[in-house]
Amino acid sequence: MFNITAHDDFWRAYRRSFWRKLASWIEGSDNNLLPYHEIREKIPFQGQVDRGVQTIPLEKIVGSAGRYRDFDRAFLPTQKSNSQRWINISTARYAEIELPAIDVYKIGDVYFVKDGNHRVSVARQRGQAMIDAYVTEIEIPINLTADTAIDELHSKLAYAEFMQQTNLLKVRPDADLEMLLTEQYGRLLNHINTHRYYLGLEQQHEVDFETAVTSWYDNVYQPLVASIKSENLTEQFPHLTITDLYWMVSEYQWLRRESSITEDKVEQVSQEMTHIYKVREVRQTIRKLRQANWIDEIILLQEKANFYDYTKIKQLRPDANLELTLPGKYEKMLAHISEHRWYLGERRKEEVPYEEAVASWYDHIYLHMIKIIREQGFLERFPGRTEADLYLWTLDHREDMREAVNNLPINS
Repeated sequence: MFNITAHDDFWRAYRRSFWRKLASWIEGSDNNLLPYHEIREKIPFQGQVDRGVQTIPLEKIVGSAGRYRDFDRAFLPTQKSNSQRWINISTARYAEIELPAIDVYKIGDVYFVKDGNHRVSVARQRGQAMIDAYVTEIEIPINLTADTAIDELHSKLAYAEFMQQTNLLKVRPDADLEMLLTEQYGRLLNHINTHRYYLGLEQQHEVDFETAVTSWYDNVYQPLVASIKSENLTEQFPHLTITDLYWMVSEYQWLRRESSITEDKVEQVSQEMTHIYKVREVRQTIRKLRQANWIDEIILLQEKANFYDYTKIKQLRPDANLELTLPGKYEKMLAHISEHRWYLGERRKEEVPYEEAVASWYDHIYLHMIKIIREQGFLERFPGRTEADLYLWTLDHREDMREAVNNLPINS
């Protein structure tokens, strides 16, 4: 009697697997078990721990070490050749014969059957919620969940590789930098390496990679993420991760900083980034960013902080106030200092220390121009601009001004 009931149960489960397969094909969804060995080979391995016998949720068993083609994602049988084994186990269950615990690997939040696939299948079809299992946990740098599909593995693997390269889970265990735009993890590494380069310049020695990763995460990534959240970009683009938005905003910052910030240049930057990254979400984000004054504010704060740190102007001249209102202009001021340092060196026939050049530029070039600007009342004619803005504008246009003066008609 039990055998007949178990026989009927198998063919009922087999028919259900057929209809699930058809439905998944129509809907374009994934109905396959995850192959353990494929995942195990591609995801970086950090360790293995024997957890002993545990009672685990059946719904979190999403893959198999060797039978992933014999069952679907719900562990319904997909092969007729499995029938007798399946029926025998089901018959034993009806007869209330105690079966041994299954053997599973745990990866992230999910499990893969090493031994006991048919026992799992029968238990699922009987409506059982939990099952006893010998658990071997495989430690990896990412988290797999019961919702993970095979077509998501590429992004999971790319993220795992990035987290392993940066060792972020060690230095910042709560870090979550998963991206929808998985091809941009390489750009994040570029951000870290660029930050490492500037840290080395600032500290005047080579900075190890782990220190650079920690500094980038704390001082670059987190502050920008906080600004993105405060501007509600995460609500406007719910299908993008916070790291996707960090990447887009930081790339846009860089492109905009490189432009001269005239309207045509801003438009050019927007078109350039949209052309390079032809993703719908990127195009939508660009339209938002073009109207975002807060990006200019972030750029200015970063550039000002970098300028003050690099030049040590506040230590050299505590009363110095070099406030600029346009992004990208602090680089020009640094260029003026470098040019002044070169001329000092040529005159003295020796290399001039950078901090000495900064102080000399400030005392003899910058303050001299500011004195003229104040005497002429230029600031009153340009509301919204600062003395430092006018200093740069005056020097940038001195050749044009000289030419205009030379071309003035001479009164007879």
